[in-house]
Amino acid sequence: MEFIFFPDPQSYDPQRGEFKDQTGDVGKEIKDLSKHHRDLYLRVKTFLEVLLKVSDLTPFLRIEQIYKFPKEYEDLYEMRIPKQARGGVFRIYFCMSLRKLNTLILLCAELKHKTKPMKLETAMQKMKQYKELVKQGVMS
Repeated sequence: MEFIFFPDPQSYDPQRGEFKDQTGDVGKEIKDLSKHHRDLYLRVKTFLEVLLKVSDLTPFLRIEQIYKFPKEYEDLYEMRIPKQARGGVFRIYFCMSLRKLNTLILLCAELKHKTKPMKLETAMQKMKQYKELVKQGVMS
């Protein structure tokens, strides 16, 4: 898989294996995590590194590490890192790229302590914005 941190298409540096600071909502949340929740940050980073090496999300969907929202949320997905934890779960909302195979568009993220997602509507708005930018030929 490849990642595009919406709205910046150049947010992952494969040479250094790092995510650039404060690139989109996801990059900002990962940076905040690195400052305040170091153990969870390392788990998130490790999980994203694993995803970079795969071309199929099916195993992650089966074990519910990745969740596909129902039809009313169109093509929206959510990563849960870890799947469940007393101290909170880091959630990354994403959709599949409309133009590039095996590419995830990372829309927004949050550290959750409750079961109800707080940034679900934000993720939907960003996904609609991404789709509009693709239509206009601005993003791939």
